[in-house]
Amino acid sequence: MNQNAWKLTSRKPESSSESGASSMRTSWFDAVTSLLMAVLLMLTSVVSVLFLLWVLLPEDDVVLTEPVAEITRVSVGGSAIVDSSFDVPTDQETVALRTTDLKASVRSLVSAAEQVALTEPTMDSMAPSGDADSGTIGRSGPDETGDSDANIIPRFKRWQIDWKANDLNEYAAQLDHFGIELGVVGGTRPGVDLVNQFASNPQIRCLDDSSEEKRLYFLWTRPSPLQRFEERLLMQAGVSTLGRHVLKLIPEELEVQLATLELRHAVSKGHDSVDEIARTVFQCVSESGGFELRVVSQRYR
Repeated sequence: MNQNAWKLTSRKPESSSESGASSMRTSWFDAVTSLLMAVLLMLTSVVSVLFLLWVLLPEDDVVLTEPVAEITRVSVGGSAIVDSSFDVPTDQETVALRTTDLKASVRSLVSAAEQVALTEPTMDSMAPSGDADSGTIGRSGPDETGDSDANIIPRFKRWQIDWKANDLNEYAAQLDHFGIELGVVGGTRPGVDLVNQFASNPQIRCLDDSSEEKRLYFLWTRPSPLQRFEERLLMQAGVSTLGRHVLKLIPEELEVQLATLELRHAVSKGHDSVDEIARTVFQCVSESGGFELRVVSQRYR
């Protein structure tokens, strides 16, 4: 009796251990449920990331632009000549457009220069206060500089001057040093307003007949800090530039000096004739308390 009771008692702990192990085992229901929850959590995270990227990243705007007609040749000796695939108008169709005065020449030049600026690569400025392309050069009358030979590129097509100035006063001193006048044409006012002596006491004079002006001039083709300086200098002198064009008029003595520097530089590089020069770039530099123009680069044909 006692032996049987001992055996029954000894079997109870073994049965209890097996029941506890069975209760700790993971069922198929729990495993599938956990898998589905993990997949749902992962999909939720992916969708959330994609939504944030869609909200935060900017969309690229598609800008439609009209094609720009390519201009291969521009002449600024009184009018603009453009080589293109369009039909050339007859003489009867262009009678009303012909003009020889400076005002109309500048207008046609501005239009042509804006088109060229769109098709030609721009150059980075060599200094924050400078300009690597001081503008298009033009001449209000016939080219009487000795470059009338058909084999020679005219000065108003091959010359470029790089100006540098740290402030308004320095730029005014540069203009006065070289005897350069600023001319303002266009708008409702006829003729040309000419201003000089900017650093001391600005002097203003008006040329009623713009066709009398024959000097070489520069015209801005793209925005520049120095262009703003010119507008401020003219405003201080009492000349309005609103709706008008500003010209940088070069005196004949300076033009002769630039031509001499150009030829000397070409000869030093082994080119004996001006007709071999395609482009000459001058630069204004400080020298002994004043300023001078130097040839910094030259390209040949």
